[in-house]
Amino acid sequence: MKILILAVPVGAGHVKAAKAISQAIRDIDAHAEVRNENFFHWTLPLYGYAYTKVYDFGQKRSRSLLKFFYGGIGVDAGSSDFLYSVHKVLAQRLRRLLSEYEPDYVLCTHFSPGYGAALFKNDYHYKMGIVVTDYYIHPHWVNKEIDHYFIPHEYLIEQIMSYDVEKSQVFPFGIPVALELETTIDKDATRKRFGLSRDRISATVMGSKVFGGEWFELVKEIVDFDYDLLVLCGENKEAMGKIKKLGGKANLHVYGMVERIHELIATTDILITKAGGITTTEASKAGPCLLFANSIVGLEDKNEDFFMQHGAALRLTTENAQSTMAALLSDPKKITEMRSNLKKIGKRETSRNIAKVIMHGAREV
Repeated sequence: MKILILAVPVGAGHVKAAKAISQAIRDIDAHAEVRNENFFHWTLPLYGYAYTKVYDFGQKRSRSLLKFFYGGIGVDAGSSDFLYSVHKVLAQRLRRLLSEYEPDYVLCTHFSPGYGAALFKNDYHYKMGIVVTDYYIHPHWVNKEIDHYFIPHEYLIEQIMSYDVEKSQVFPFGIPVALELETTIDKDATRKRFGLSRDRISATVMGSKVFGGEWFELVKEIVDFDYDLLVLCGENKEAMGKIKKLGGKANLHVYGMVERIHELIATTDILITKAGGITTTEASKAGPCLLFANSIVGLEDKNEDFFMQHGAALRLTTENAQSTMAALLSDPKKITEMRSNLKKIGKRETSRNIAKVIMHGAREV
């Protein structure tokens, strides 16, 4: 049994999901062959470079550009003829990989390899699955060659069925994240590592790795409260220096990139972050009080809507930051309620459940 998993290194989520599923497959069946590939390595070289550059530019300087792309680019249903045509040009090198490896099942954790793999499915006779890594189904995720759709939540079943997907094809198992998140976290050790008190509320600001100026402005608004405030600045050393100089009542800790970030997510009381699919899923395992800020319009703001509709999050802006934080800190019951609602959304054994469907599907080929 040979399983090919195609991801793209755009954001951390797609690759994380691919690794989690491949690990789960190996845990279930040590004899299964699993191959993880960066889809961009099997397309025209310029495509991966351009896609990554556009995405990074959009995050840093032009959110409206990302809104344009993730809004569907005029696509209002699955199986876009336009995107098939584009990928026929882009993904011809993928045929070499498929001829060499001869997979029984191809799993995609991004919609672009989904289109690429769909082109050659009938030639190589494999089953196909796709992992939706956001809490909103934009039409690019759907095409007629896909056998299995792994989606984050039952709430999205009707949405994906609106693109002519059969309910029998849909598996609301959640978004795959690292398997260590399924284990118990030593919160005392994590508090000690980050200098957190057991007796004070802690809040963690976790922006993207670029951590732009909008995050600095937000931190300025919330630094004058009596709590432990951790700010993760990613790769932005300039922002780190500016934030360290801020004065306020908070017990302020400033970091760049942080290892074992899932331990901090599991320990902090309040998490302030963009509404990325993987980040929100990791949070749902532990259930911090979730506040969203600076999300990508057209994609991550749809994730915001999902969690807010389930009473598991609030939206934070520079305009409402002080009033929102003041209200939360004065109402511990609200924090507890939001944390409980978030944990209800979280799924367990996601990667393992997906792996079981994949292996069953591969055997049917």
